[in-house]
Amino acid sequence: MLQILFCDDDPQILAQYAGRVERLAQKHRIEIRTACFPSAESLLFALEDSPGDADILYLDVQMERMSGIDAARRLREAGCRAQIIFLTQMREAVFESFDAAPLQYLVKGGFTCEKFEQTFLKAVRLARRNTGELFRCERGAECRAIPLREIVYFEVSKRIVTVHYDSGAFAFYSSMDELETRLLDKGFVRTHRAFLVSLARIRRMGQETLLLTSGEEVPLGRTHAKKVREVLSRFLSDGGLTV
Repeated sequence: MLQILFCDDDPQILAQYAGRVERLAQKHRIEIRTACFPSAESLLFALEDSPGDADILYLDVQMERMSGIDAARRLREAGCRAQIIFLTQMREAVFESFDAAPLQYLVKGGFTCEKFEQTFLKAVRLARRNTGELFRCERGAECRAIPLREIVYFEVSKRIVTVHYDSGAFAFYSSMDELETRLLDKGFVRTHRAFLVSLARIRRMGQETLLLTSGEEVPLGRTHAKKVREVLSRFLSDGGLTV
């Protein structure tokens, strides 16, 4: 069952979008649970201890005290991997929130029912993919099954790989080449001879480092920079930064 949250300071719009999604879920036989919030602050409070509980977020961009973009940034920093759909009356807001990694923008009153349905189904597809896949690794008798959505990056030293994820880290024996093969087309990119990073966790790309949503910095190798830029650009485009 997918957890879908709505946040808008206009109660009529809140009810309208929640109703639309519930009807679409019924039409496509998708099991969902919904909750509505009248402010960014109330949404953040609800997810404070469990930011990973949300699968899809519909967020109003303009709200009285805290904007939806600022709320999304805080949630990303806390480890929220939900598919975010911004609702806005300002097209220019698209360019203010790349670091929040939204799936899509919907301009209020400016989209068709078909567009709304397509966006919803895409969010469902991506949310299911995020929640379902596990990365399994073992060291001796100890075995871990880590959801891909929780992995921040891999770091290798000789034949020892350390996977860094939301709730900790785990070391096991492998190689970067083996990791790249296992994680092909699963949202990871080689940024350095010793680092493989989740694209969804990249907040900013610098000349020699990448700033991650966790606040950590990882090295960006000179020979990898061009490919990282290309792959990250495709990832953002596929994520649907469109209006």
